[in-house]
Amino acid sequence: MLTPSHLQQLTRQGMIEQALRQVDIEHEFSLVFQPVIDLRSWRTVAFEALARWNSPELGDVPPGQFIPIAERIGLINRLTTHLLGKALLIASDWPRHICLSFNLSAHDCASDEIAGQIIEIIKASHFDARRLDLEITETAIMQDVVKVQHTIDRFCRLGCGVALDDFGTGYSSLSQLLSLALTKIKIDRTFITGIDENPTRYKIVKSLVALSSDMQLECIAEGVETREELEALISLGCFFVQGYYFSQPMHHSHIDNWLKDN
Repeated sequence: MLTPSHLQQLTRQGMIEQALRQVDIEHEFSLVFQPVIDLRSWRTVAFEALARWNSPELGDVPPGQFIPIAERIGLINRLTTHLLGKALLIASDWPRHICLSFNLSAHDCASDEIAGQIIEIIKASHFDARRLDLEITETAIMQDVVKVQHTIDRFCRLGCGVALDDFGTGYSSLSQLLSLALTKIKIDRTFITGIDENPTRYKIVKSLVALSSDMQLECIAEGVETREELEALISLGCFFVQGYYFSQPMHHSHIDNWLKDN
């Protein structure tokens, strides 16, 4: 029997799906950018592009709500290609030492056709692929390891970096990770929150940082919100971080001032 909360959730999902089926991607979807900080120099080294949807009917809809539905109804690939092109255009004005991170859906990685479209968009942008990190979740990898491995190899041949996003929340085995041409690991925020007070989380992150070092991969901690969390990460040797402690995701028009001030 459906509870009132479940019924409300289903109603909300139905409204989101209906709005997505009629969405004007060009005008309703936008990007914000969150800086990635190198703690050894306290300088910004990259920005992660994050999708935002402002629906005329529903208002601001969080990515955690619209992305699963966009994947289910087959809209996610159109979103990816549109927003990637927009992100590359914006990033083309950044200083040459600043990189761009962009998230891919599991559906983007499972299709040779979509992977080819992504590669063509990158080529056409004239943005140096060596400054672009494509982020892929463990969920995407587990759906079809062989297919994703082939897709990652194509991105790497282009010069892109490939980051494993939300690391630690999925079920990837070490043998599968070692078979992929990854360049970065991003530790999920669920392990970072309260790391200074939770011995279990501290030990988990310590292991993940050591693993990334052994695999010669950069390690980025997401969701840093307090000075105590930051100091715990420094003690573990994790030097690339992002989170509200430094900055909320910002409109691209604020990036120049951010870089001047930081």
